[in-house]
Amino acid sequence: MKSYTSLRAMALLGAGMALAPQAALAQDAEEGATDANDTPVIIVTAQGRQQVLADVPVAISAISAETLENSGTSDIRELTQVAPSLLVSSTGNEANGSARIRGIGTVGDNPGLESSVAVFIDGVYRSRSGNALSELGPIDRVEVQRGPQGTLGGRNASAGIISVYTAPPTFDTEAYGSFTYGNY
Repeated sequence: MKSYTSLRAMALLGAGMALAPQAALAQDAEEGATDANDTPVIIVTAQGRQQVLADVPVAISAISAETLENSGTSDIRELTQVAPSLLVSSTGNEANGSARIRGIGTVGDNPGLESSVAVFIDGVYRSRSGNALSELGPIDRVEVQRGPQGTLGGRNASAGIISVYTAPPTFDTEAYGSFTYGNY
């Protein structure tokens, strides 16, 4: 019986030693701009720190500036084109729009009601989702987190969070414009 116990201990020790070098190699690997398949790694800040999107245990849509530009999204109501399960509606004044995620949100455009979807711009909470995205300028990315996010988003994040991150300044002279035309 004693030889069986020592044989078992030796087998466990050998297996542990065989796995130890691979764990150390995995720790040395650094996060790059692409993964092994040359697909871009998406970095999000859904949990208050920068993480790879695949490692975040939150239902999240990360929308880049390029995606916003390609889809023609220019205000909060048009985010519904690029973020699934997000509905932004406005029955009257566009500044009083209300957002719903997964069908949950404050119904109506009453300015006295706090929204169930929290809107943050560069980490600062905006209580009115309609006013939050008007005339922002260049946007770096938008993150839409679905589901209750009260731990990091506070009391008004029971349906989710819309986080908008503006682009850093370039200190170069730049201009941007757009126009539309039509037959009315």
